[in-house]
Amino acid sequence: MKPDGVSILGLATALPSNVRGNDFWPDTFKDRGRELAPANMLAVERSTRGEDMRPPPEIAAAMAALGDDPWRGTRERRVIEYGVEPSDLEARAAHEAIAGSGLRPGDIDLVVVTSLTPDRLWPSNAPAIQNKCKLVNASAWSLDVACASFQAQYVAASSLIRAGIHRYVLCVLSGFPSRVLDYTEGWSINFGDGAAAMVLGAGSSDRGLLGYWSRTDGAFRDSVVHCPIEGGVAQLNWMAHSGPIRLASPDVAGGKQAGLRSTEFCHEATMGALAAAGLGIEDVDFFIANQSVAWLVDACRRVLGIAPEKTIDTFAEVGNIGPAVIPYHLERAWHEGLLHDGSVVLIYSPGAGLTRSAVVIRWCPPRQQPRLSPL
Repeated sequence: MKPDGVSILGLATALPSNVRGNDFWPDTFKDRGRELAPANMLAVERSTRGEDMRPPPEIAAAMAALGDDPWRGTRERRVIEYGVEPSDLEARAAHEAIAGSGLRPGDIDLVVVTSLTPDRLWPSNAPAIQNKCKLVNASAWSLDVACASFQAQYVAASSLIRAGIHRYVLCVLSGFPSRVLDYTEGWSINFGDGAAAMVLGAGSSDRGLLGYWSRTDGAFRDSVVHCPIEGGVAQLNWMAHSGPIRLASPDVAGGKQAGLRSTEFCHEATMGALAAAGLGIEDVDFFIANQSVAWLVDACRRVLGIAPEKTIDTFAEVGNIGPAVIPYHLERAWHEGLLHDGSVVLIYSPGAGLTRSAVVIRWCPPRQQPRLSPL
């Protein structure tokens, strides 16, 4: 029998124990803000020529709220330990999500994984999770829409379960940029590592996915990429180089333009998802967004007219942990009593490439109780 509704049955986050504070960078680093800003793909207030740029009012207000902080809103971030593979943290989150769902590993018949950055270039981390979690009856897929991967995973899993093709789907998302970061770059202060997982299965007919909207604009494909680096220059041709892989931006100006339009993209995607759900912004009980930079969540909720108490922002604690931040925020909000059974949750993420994506869900609490200790 095909289920009418799909719910998150288990939810868990795994953050590295190693905490990196701002003192990791030399004292001179924080004084180079204006010097580094033109080459910083995330510093939208300065052009690639160093000229001042005027962001939209909601972005300007969110940036002003940060004050003159040279660390751009970040206090600390978690960093994966030496000798630990990203799939080890992914598997830890997956084990906890499965245990919390009340299921056994053998009950999972599909695992979908998004890893930024994976253990190795190829194959993806999906087979590693299948093996490390002993998912003996599961097929393992890789699904990558960068930081917008939560929405893609959630919609794909919900659709497959509703169609009766799969029964229980484990979704795993992670970001481990410390493995590729160049810590001499100004934007390196923004990133942290982490993994999260959720188990989806049949639920109440009025819970789960209500609306979805997503579009991609490939013109911004080169704004943020993982590239081989040779002589300090990003090499877009994989075959021409065999050196280290780092996060780079062959199109810094394009990245800045995408940043300046970030709230425009948010408004477009969220209104599209709400329209698909037959709802308006006044129906939203809680808003969750990807935190690519310190000001993004605040700027997005401002452009949507959502009150500060109806969202969550952990950038100062963990920085940008990629697609893992959406399930992390869901777990944090649930743990802190900000989500209740039946809450309408609006979720938005931009993803490098560039994809902007939003979903509207009606919250059904997972089977396990919220954690009583800090995540």
